[in-house]
Amino acid sequence: MQEYYIRKEGDEDSRGPFTIEQLASLAEAGQIDRTTLYYDAEAEKWVDIQSNEQLIATLFPVKKKLSIRKKETVASLNITPKPEEEEKPITVEEMLAAADGRTEDTRDKRDLTVAQATAAMWGMRAMGLILLVSAAGLLISRMDIVASLEFKAIATSPLVLIGLLDLILSLLLFLEVTSIYPAIRSRAALGIGFFLVYFGSIGDWVPLAAVTVGSIALYLLTSLVQMPRVILTAIFGLAGMGGFAYKLLS
Repeated sequence: MQEYYIRKEGDEDSRGPFTIEQLASLAEAGQIDRTTLYYDAEAEKWVDIQSNEQLIATLFPVKKKLSIRKKETVASLNITPKPEEEEKPITVEEMLAAADGRTEDTRDKRDLTVAQATAAMWGMRAMGLILLVSAAGLLISRMDIVASLEFKAIATSPLVLIGLLDLILSLLLFLEVTSIYPAIRSRAALGIGFFLVYFGSIGDWVPLAAVTVGSIALYLLTSLVQMPRVILTAIFGLAGMGGFAYKLLS
């Protein structure tokens, strides 16, 4: 699946990588427009989205105007229609509901990009919470080192360093900095690899299993845009990382 890095004109830092579905969600949420730049790997340069007709058609589709077709009725030769049986005029509220996909006739035509943007936003918040729980367990369990404020002691304590990293990443996620997603994936891989060695060497498998579940959920949340999957993955991630923090503190 092709991934895109984006930035605005004049920005030095880029954001990404994003899938095409995530770009569509950002476009629907108004976070990118036609003048946003993306990196064209083939041309090896930054170009604006409006120069790519295929991207424009995908990210900014032309929405069809909602039209109301008059209901066709066949008058009976033997029955005179009653006044109350005449077709009622459509109201403004009904028109807006149809445009938003909130009626029985238009529910299957609802624009999915709004739901995907909402799911991606909650996924970001879930990642921030998972990392915050991890940071709390790591730092509180080594509070004597943290409270000493001694650089050498902190620099030689891997658990404290990972806890500080988790805390920083968590704060950035709560600030909606999406450009750190590659760092989140690296942190998830680090969590599995480092703690496999750390806890495996002492034969303590319970915290290892917990932190593995939390790290896998953390990795998956960087790309999920469906709300049911985001919720389920977030539950597993919080349960795993919460168990990991509890084990450290106990």
